Amino acid sequence: MSGIWQKPVSHGDILKKVWKHMDLGVLQSKHPFHTPVFGTVCDGAPELRVVVLRRFWRSPARLAFHAHSGSPKLAHIRSNPTVNWVFYHPGENFQARISGLAQIHLDDELADEQWDATSLFARRCYIGKAPSGVSKKPTHGMPDEIVNREPTPEESREGRKNFAVISTQIVKVDVMELDVRGHRRSLFEWSNGELAMKWLTP
Repeated sequence: MSGIWQKPVSHGDILKKVWKHMDLGVLQSKHPFHTPVFGTVCDGAPELRVVVLRRFWRSPARLAFHAHSGSPKLAHIRSNPTVNWVFYHPGENFQARISGLAQIHLDDELADEQWDATSLFARRCYIGKAPSGVSKKPTHGMPDEIVNREPTPEESREGRKNFAVISTQIVKVDVMELDVRGHRRSLFEWSNGELAMKWLTP
C-alpha cells in the first residue's frame, strides 16, 4: 500500500515534521501554518478566530501571537486559560490540533521583545481602538491620520500600552495525516516535563 503507509514511521518523525512547519510558519507569511485557528472558551461556548503565528519554541514547546490588550480574547483567557490551536497543511495533507495553557504578556520581557520586532506599519493596529467595539458605520478603528501611511516611531509608541503577546504552553498535539488509502493519527502529551506518545485510530 502506498501513500503514508508506504514505509515505517516513528512518532519522532511525525513530531519533527510538525515542529519544522511551526518554524516555517513563523518565518514565512505564505506558509499554511502562519495563520492558524485559535480557540478560547467564553461562557461555556467555543470562540474561534484566525491569528498570526509569531513565535515558536521547541523546548519547552510553546507558541505565541500578538493581540490588542483590549480584545475580548484576553478576558476569555483570564477566565479559562485552556486554549486550542488548529493548523492545517494542504500540500502535505495533515492537521495538527494543539491544546495548552495560555498566558498573557503585557509588560514583561517577551512583550518588549515582540514589540521591538514589530514593524511600524503593523503597530498601527495597536494605536487604534480595541476590537469588538460597536460602531455606527464600518470602521478600521485606527486614527484617520495614519490609515494610509506608516506611523512615525514617536506615533507608534502610543500603541505599546495596547500591545499584548499571548503565549501557549503546549500540553497536547493531536496529528492527523490524511490519505485516501487510510489516515494515520498520533497523539503527543506532555506532563511534568515528560512526553508520552500514542497511536490513535483516525
